Amino acid sequence: MTSVNKIPNNMEEVKMREDIKKIMEFCVFLSITSLPFIMATNVLGIDTFLDSFENPDSYLYLKESNSISGITTDQEKYIVIQKTNHPCFEIQEKDTILYFNYDGGLTCNKITEINGVGTFTRYYTDNQDDEEKLVFDNQIVGKVINVLDENILTDISLEIWDMSISNLNIEAVM
Repeated sequence: MTSVNKIPNNMEEVKMREDIKKIMEFCVFLSITSLPFIMATNVLGIDTFLDSFENPDSYLYLKESNSISGITTDQEKYIVIQKTNHPCFEIQEKDTILYFNYDGGLTCNKITEINGVGTFTRYYTDNQDDEEKLVFDNQIVGKVINVLDENILTDISLEIWDMSISNLNIEAVM
């Protein structure tokens, strides 16, 4: 009789071990698949990450390759931008903006002063060149949310974020 009692206990232990193994596999799978979203949330901030699903056309990221003046780095950077078509787009002093300069190139600078005259708003940047200090609304591409170093996690996270805001958006599906 004791040997009969031991068999069910061993079966229960084997089943429990299999269940624990399945739970661990699921947890590993879940953590690997959600890692890019966790990284994107960490990089962008939870508000920007969630807002990007409501306004997917209002966010973009650019890979800076020394073609944007105002950013001097020794390695590649990603620039995450909130575009001017965002419903709550607003520029304040000390914000960094990306805009077209007078030569047609892109420039990234911090706003030092804002003057509104009638319906026109003039933004003054911290650019050293006096001719390039004045920026108008029609030159602005957007407000810089974050500047990120290029690495494999950032590459994957931003690529998945970009695909998901347009493909997982409920408005895009309907």
